Amino acid sequence: MKSISKKSLLTVMVISVGIMFLASCKKKSGDNQNSGNKVSMKITVTANGADASDQVDFRVTAGNHDASQYGAPVWKVNGTARGNENIVLVGSSDFTGSTKTYVFETVKPFDFGSLAVDIINSEGGPITISYKTEVNGKVETNENVVVAVEQSHNKRLAYGSNE
Repeated sequence: MKSISKKSLLTVMVISVGIMFLASCKKKSGDNQNSGNKVSMKITVTANGADASDQVDFRVTAGNHDASQYGAPVWKVNGTARGNENIVLVGSSDFTGSTKTYVFETVKPFDFGSLAVDIINSEGGPITISYKTEVNGKVETNENVVVAVEQSHNKRLAYGSNE
């Protein structure tokens, strides 16, 4: 009967540990970012008290981890589809007229979305803003903020499937 040399035994052990390590690193089905868990979003933003010298920007985005969103509507703004724009921005001039509230709704579910809020009150009176985000019908963010003269408010919020 032949004995196994230490070198051969060590080689077999290293290969075995390597195979076990690689097998443990295999992605589980729940690790896939595009496993079919999508989110529908509804974002409502309001700004009162803004004038032409202020910066009032709300930016919403939505997308998928693949190219399936291109060529199709992504957002409805106040009930009207906005073509295939995956990013929609409403700014200061949008809030100085009669419309003070904008409702963004995804046309279909997406892998992820975001809301960016950038407010700078340069002069005049205070600017009162509010923003609410609903993901799959559940309120995720609901904030009301008063931005005083010479103050700012900035926020970045990201949303995705919690499953």
